[in-house]
Amino acid sequence: MNNDNSMLASPPTASPPSLLERLREATGPSHQRLDASFGSLALTDRADYARFLAAHFIGLASLMPLVQDFAERELAFTAPDMLSMLRQDLAELGPKAEDLPRMKAPPDLAPLGVTYVVAGSRLGLAMIRKQDYWGRGQGLASRYMEDEQGLALWRVLAVWLRTRAAPAADAARHCQSAITAFDLFGRAFDASERLAA
Repeated sequence: MNNDNSMLASPPTASPPSLLERLREATGPSHQRLDASFGSLALTDRADYARFLAAHFIGLASLMPLVQDFAERELAFTAPDMLSMLRQDLAELGPKAEDLPRMKAPPDLAPLGVTYVVAGSRLGLAMIRKQDYWGRGQGLASRYMEDEQGLALWRVLAVWLRTRAAPAADAARHCQSAITAFDLFGRAFDASERLAA
């Protein structure tokens, strides 16, 4: 007779997905749409490069306070002042950041979802940096594009997200806030097109 009790043991239960996995899955389509929009710009062209920076400023203006607060409170990390970098970059190109349209972020956004989008965008910028963009070729390397602190923020956040699960309702709120942040950047891109025209 087989006394092996292993057949009677309960099957192992799969661990719930981490917040990072939930956010990636939920925001995949939004991320692809935004990448396609920004990817349509030729960043070696001065006008497209200026539009790229302007769209980022418009999108970040209402979101950065949430990112800075979350980074400091939850991650013990000081987020870089991306808006200040963009103001200086834009001033060298001609457009004044103060003259750009303003967008209001919804008041109920979850800071975690917003931080996921903003910090994650630094990965894309790191890839662009390996190629080329107009400012670098003209001796005006972008403070925003060349920033390393934003990438460091992403690395800290990614570790934090991998080690955390959340109840379904909380995870859904974080994911919806991230989708809303992607949508806001999409509207910022559209606003930058009107400026270029």
